[in-house]
Amino acid sequence: MEAGLGTNGVSGSMSGARALFSRRYRAALLDYLLGSGETALVRAYDLGRRALDEGLGLLQVLRAHQRAIDAVLESTPTVKESLSRLKAAEVFLMETLSPFEMTYRGYVSLLQSGPHEPPRNTPRQRPSARRHG
Repeated sequence: MEAGLGTNGVSGSMSGARALFSRRYRAALLDYLLGSGETALVRAYDLGRRALDEGLGLLQVLRAHQRAIDAVLESTPTVKESLSRLKAAEVFLMETLSPFEMTYRGYVSLLQSGPHEPPRNTPRQRPSARRHG
């Protein structure tokens, strides 16, 4: 086994990042469900950005959401309250995923710009400075 890899071949730092993200996600979701409103939605967005920065993918975010929802529903006494919490959690999840959506749209825009146009925010090279091959 390689140094730094767990028994499933995942590096310790990546599995640690996933575990930390899951804990933060659950805490932020619970705060949101308890009524912290817009503040918690800002946390959700920040969690999405952090997930991207740490190299976590959509499936890892969704897994964290699923585990958090499972815990919430286990402690919810009525079906009506469960449905209410699920709807609220959906809003939270959408906010968490919005950085992924923005990244995806930027990527698609870059692909659609084609090879003849430089990517946005890249200085154009002057025609006289181009190399002719």
